[in-house]
Amino acid sequence: MKSLFLDTRPLDTRAKTELCLTEDILMENAAAALEERTARFFEAGKNCCKEARVLIVCGSGDNGADGLVLARRLKDKVFGSVKVEPCVLQVLPPKSSGCIKQTERAKKTGVEFIDKLFDAPLIVDCLFGSGFHGVLDTKIEELIIALNKLDGYKIACDVPSALDCAIKGGYTAFAADETVTMGAGKIQLYLDGAKDYTGKIYTASLGINGAVFESGFKPDAMLLEESDLRLPSRAKKNVHKGTFGHVAVVSGTKPGAAIMAADSALHFGAGLVSLVSRAGAPHFVVPYELMLADKVPDGASALAIGMGLGLQAEDYAPYLELINNRNLPVVLDADMFYCGVLKSILAARAGSSGSDAKTILTPHPKEFAFLLKTCGLADVSAADIQKDRLGFAKMFCTAYKDIVLVLKGATPIISVFSDAGFEAFFNPHGSPVLAKGGSGDVLSGLLAALLAQGLSAKDAAIQASLAHAFASKKAAQKISSYAFTPSALIEEISLLEKEF
Repeated sequence: MKSLFLDTRPLDTRAKTELCLTEDILMENAAAALEERTARFFEAGKNCCKEARVLIVCGSGDNGADGLVLARRLKDKVFGSVKVEPCVLQVLPPKSSGCIKQTERAKKTGVEFIDKLFDAPLIVDCLFGSGFHGVLDTKIEELIIALNKLDGYKIACDVPSALDCAIKGGYTAFAADETVTMGAGKIQLYLDGAKDYTGKIYTASLGINGAVFESGFKPDAMLLEESDLRLPSRAKKNVHKGTFGHVAVVSGTKPGAAIMAADSALHFGAGLVSLVSRAGAPHFVVPYELMLADKVPDGASALAIGMGLGLQAEDYAPYLELINNRNLPVVLDADMFYCGVLKSILAARAGSSGSDAKTILTPHPKEFAFLLKTCGLADVSAADIQKDRLGFAKMFCTAYKDIVLVLKGATPIISVFSDAGFEAFFNPHGSPVLAKGGSGDVLSGLLAALLAQGLSAKDAAIQASLAHAFASKKAAQKISSYAFTPSALIEEISLLEKEF
């Protein structure tokens, strides 16, 4: 896992005041990271010419200064067989002391300053940094739109310019192929609204080891990595099916959703899986590996409910006693977020301690907005949620301690408030193929399977979310993104052990 911060400026300030790294040193290291990515671009043979101009777009602050240092460092450099010629488009007159100083240095080094765009093979965005949160000027917005239309490969320095404006809506941002962020990870790069602008993200050192740079600052969230994935284990030999738990999945008015959840639970290590349908419910065909029941089996070790359940009291009423039993691990999804007694359910289940927490909620933004209103926490829309996903997640988790929230989206956020305080985990590894009905039902089954096998709610949420994401990537490599189905996802989940 890597640390993520809402604001890294205090870390930068400490580096200057306590660690005695001057502004010049920080800028040289930032530019060195950009230079390395520039070298990789040309050495990879993506530009076939012997000479290539690099367009560096600079603003008036320290982000612009980083671009000016880059231009000075690139002057007459050769990468592979390509001689590079940096060209600076200084959009705004330099204002910060660093930008003023670096402008003078670049000019004295012979860097070319230009006054209009051209389609260079490589374009570097050094217009604004992570601190820009204002209203985007019309001329700057037009410039960014024009930059995005250029064919060259695009690198953003620290944060794509105007990213915050794009996340909040109404504007566009620089659409980078890759972003080189400086010093430490920034939460805004991993929000849903950033997905189409950041490209691949690299975190660059500013001349200090990351642990030293972050020392003394508590991360606002953690970024999940591939190395964090821990698949279900069957290393022990003296076992039986009961060793790996019994998942009960409640079926309702749309049984297909529950079948997908149950099937995914079975493919993710659960020893037994029962599909529970009330007596008199319509008959349907199910995979023969699943057991059918008209009530939750007494030996069930985890319950998943809500997927295609129905919105009437009669749909959830038969299961309320079990749901309110905080000793039974439960995954609540979909229709349960519109349940009339949801607030009392959450109150009954909140407050389990640490590793004993046994409740996971998996809403998408629209369901989460309804959940917040039902709980009397906020009256907001799904669009409002998307503008501040972490803030609203923290609001809910603070009110309902030890209930694990998996807020779905392009980058799911897993969060919980426990004795350790508020914790949040960002999972950036999913694929757009998951934007299809049934994907969330598969996730619910994975969560229930891990709860049944004895994982805490937090650990189950992290591992199920990672497995769900990586399986989607594998599926996307084999079938067209538009042809993806939850069945293909389940198949890839069953093959993950061979990949990781």
